[in-house]
Amino acid sequence: MGIMDDTIKKLTSLARGDSNEYLEKAAKQGKKIIGYFCSYVPKEVIHAAGFVPYRMRAVDSGGTTEGDKYFSAINCSFVRHCFHKAIKGDFNFLDGVVFSNGCDHSRRIYDNWRHADLKPDFRHMFVAPHIITHISLDRFKDEVREFKRKLEEHFNVEITEEALRESIRLYNKKRALLADLYESRKQDIIPLRGSELLGIMLAITMMPVEDALSLLEDVKRELAGRQASGKDDIRIYLASGCLEEIDHLELIEECGGAIVADNICFGARHMDMPVDETAAPIEGLAGRYLGHVSCPRMMNDFMRRMEFMHHAINDFSAEAVIAEKLKFCDIWGGEIYLIRQELKKRGVPLLALERELHIPAQGQIRTRLQALFEQIINQRATAVRLDERMIK
Repeated sequence: MGIMDDTIKKLTSLARGDSNEYLEKAAKQGKKIIGYFCSYVPKEVIHAAGFVPYRMRAVDSGGTTEGDKYFSAINCSFVRHCFHKAIKGDFNFLDGVVFSNGCDHSRRIYDNWRHADLKPDFRHMFVAPHIITHISLDRFKDEVREFKRKLEEHFNVEITEEALRESIRLYNKKRALLADLYESRKQDIIPLRGSELLGIMLAITMMPVEDALSLLEDVKRELAGRQASGKDDIRIYLASGCLEEIDHLELIEECGGAIVADNICFGARHMDMPVDETAAPIEGLAGRYLGHVSCPRMMNDFMRRMEFMHHAINDFSAEAVIAEKLKFCDIWGGEIYLIRQELKKRGVPLLALERELHIPAQGQIRTRLQALFEQIINQRATAVRLDERMIK
């Protein structure tokens, strides 16, 4: 077994829990651990304060019983799982939590967290605009400045411009390494499965960026010659919001799919677009976090998301799109409807899935995946016959 296989297995194992040796070491060194809920929260500001950004997740929640006491049954399962974990004390190791208005469901976590008076005592609501304009960019800059000020005041630290520039440099390097891993999936035989990449993403978003860089370098060095897909696997573009179940992606792969590109929170949206290092730090951060490939919460950016999808379908030779939503997620419900209309124009097969987080429905999903893949196999066979006729 090569070094990279060991690294991937290690990272995938870390991804299934809440903490790890790197996080524990940082805490012992006196570094604060700050949880954050959304990809629109600028992690560099947390890091520049000398802290460790920690992406909140619902893995290993064990259910939603406690969360259901505070949330309606028609709230999405992500927020109910996360709040269940918070009530149980799974996040008590955090020194602060940064909430976001990503959607109304996630915004309510902030309200309920304060109402239940859960640890920790630093709770900040980061408000990101829902549209992309020059005015909203100015608003985003103000929000980044306010976030910086609140961290400084509560923890009695100073976040200097020099520290922000160094954090931006490190996170840009991390994005570049992840981009290299993504690029590797353009190959006919991909060296890294989508489930493996999700495991890597989950793990490196809950450790110091310095450790993440070292591990990503190990993964990159060992990619050469590795084969993680078969030549007949169906190449898939995956679009989804909160998707953190490695097992779910493994099911897609077991059925014959190879996830080669995506627009998910723990995927392309995390690594897309570097921060402009020539700009003033606040301006550069606001430009990147407002301008990177968006999620459907950005109301006026659908066509740019579709352009991103179309380019990825072409560049990564994707044969079909799987678009997923959690039950009761309105913004992804509307997004999938629009995606369906656009893909029809281009003749790209689409499988739309609605499901609950961490609640297995493998039988039903497997049947639908098999139907999609059979359709594509038939299309391949038809294309081959047409080519043979043209040659004759």
